[in-house]
Amino acid sequence: MPPIDAIVLSAGRASRFGVPKFLLPAGQGHILLTRVLEHALYVADGRIAVVLGREARVARFALQRWLATQPGDLSSRVFTVLNRHYRYGQSTSLKAGMRALADAQGVLVFLADMPAMEAEKLTQLKRAIYHRDPQKLAVVASEQGQIRPPVFLSRQLFPEVLKLKGDQGARAVLNAHQEKIERAEWGSGPWFFDIDDWQTYRELAWKLGWANELFVPIPREKISASLIQARVDAALASETVPWLTPGLLLLVSKSDAHWLELSLSYRGVQGVILGPAQTPAAYLELVRRASLAALAANK
Repeated sequence: MPPIDAIVLSAGRASRFGVPKFLLPAGQGHILLTRVLEHALYVADGRIAVVLGREARVARFALQRWLATQPGDLSSRVFTVLNRHYRYGQSTSLKAGMRALADAQGVLVFLADMPAMEAEKLTQLKRAIYHRDPQKLAVVASEQGQIRPPVFLSRQLFPEVLKLKGDQGARAVLNAHQEKIERAEWGSGPWFFDIDDWQTYRELAWKLGWANELFVPIPREKISASLIQARVDAALASETVPWLTPGLLLLVSKSDAHWLELSLSYRGVQGVILGPAQTPAAYLELVRRASLAALAANK
């Protein structure tokens, strides 16, 4: 059997969340993106294309830093693909990854906002891929028979995937081939948690112990909304509003990180965390500290 190649999709706008969710902390030394890449490496023994879009420079830095800590040389297997059209939906990222692996016999697709896979489940999926019926066009994880990511797409499906448009993924293609799909039943569990909002992330972070990571606290002070009104107005008018949690904005400043609590709510904003982000490393650190501070404040 040829090696299993994989795609990790991490190019979404995260408009419902706010900050780039794939940069959120996911345990010591990890962000959501590297946690999912770790899962992909557990199954895929071939190449892995990580598709980036929003904040691609920061994501690429985070990936390179994490890969440098791993045993062996993974640079020949893991590479990034820039999707300049990520604003037009998931189909553009899936197609970008598939084009980068056009000679593959199939691809296993992971989503960067589903970080809670377990080794036992992934091993089950890997076995199912290697021992699949040759007549089957796909192998998928399933929850009570329902298709869930990650999904393995054989190369016979590539032409159909490449015709997709807008914000749809492989499910649109898989639904047309139900009788030719092999399912690896995982049952219900955190492995299917899809981090689309802060509440889901918070629940998972506490469940998996990520929220217990030690961090440097962020000083807090109360201020009048009028003192920061212009910054808030500009943030709320941006293409992607930088919400960290409901009511809490994460904004860039040149000063050390600090948390401003508004004495009165202004346009739905109760607080603002400001901090330096002149470099990818600084921005990653700001997101990490702010996220852990917000988790600690809302146990």
